[in-house]
Amino acid sequence: MISSSFKKRVIMALILVPAILILVLLLPYQHHLAFCLAICAICFLGSQEMHGLLSKDGERLSPLAYSGFLLPLAQYLQFRFLPETELTFYTLITLCGLTFAAEVFTGAHDGFAKTWERNAKAVMNIIYPGLFASFIIRLAFFPYPHWFILLFFLIVFSSDTFAFIFGMLLGRGNKGIVKVSPNKSIAGFIGGVLTPGILTALVAYAAPDVFTFSVPAGFLIGMLTGIAGTIGDLIESSFKRSAAVKDSGTIVMGRGGVLDSIDSIVMAAPVYTALMVVSVGIWTIY
Repeated sequence: MISSSFKKRVIMALILVPAILILVLLLPYQHHLAFCLAICAICFLGSQEMHGLLSKDGERLSPLAYSGFLLPLAQYLQFRFLPETELTFYTLITLCGLTFAAEVFTGAHDGFAKTWERNAKAVMNIIYPGLFASFIIRLAFFPYPHWFILLFFLIVFSSDTFAFIFGMLLGRGNKGIVKVSPNKSIAGFIGGVLTPGILTALVAYAAPDVFTFSVPAGFLIGMLTGIAGTIGDLIESSFKRSAAVKDSGTIVMGRGGVLDSIDSIVMAAPVYTALMVVSVGIWTIY
């Protein structure tokens, strides 16, 4: 019998996959500006949810904690208009510096007793998910950017989907290995790692002019990206356990919040991008 959770995942896939295809294939203008703005908007919503998780103990954080969405935006502006600068890095430093400076004026309400905690949480909120997601923006400036973007989502979505399927079919007797997410199984992990590896290897074989890495390299890229996505899912589980909540939000049907839906994506993005830079030799931005 098909579970309701699986049905909801299928419904979400029927919505998200066409949306991504439209943004990437039909709106490629200005280095996929529409797609990049969508990433910024998602990061803003994710930052709001992260702010909620970090504030579960009643701690008041600086409004600057919401500003992490500016990092993927800075990444786009850097590669589009200022390729010789480190605009993303400067934006990150500026946001962190302003956060620290704001505490000088706002921390007096508790005698600065929790200055360390507030600053640490605010910086965490700036970095996650914004800084991690900014690596997705880099893909828009690769040669054949639409193929690299679509392959990235194919890897992450296939990892998540087949981890769920393998876990549902074969994982009943091998769950509970990772305490932060006791429903995860060894079978699910294997399915979530091998499937993207196989798919990426097939893509390397089918499109060697675009993806110039070898078939074995494609298998390794898919596996490592899948592993990073799995770790991302577990990391977000630890955030939710610390905040004593089941989901980061309720905005996404069948998935909880935005963070519940992008946890694998944002953690896999830096790994995938780095592997592509090394394997394909994309050392400059186009």
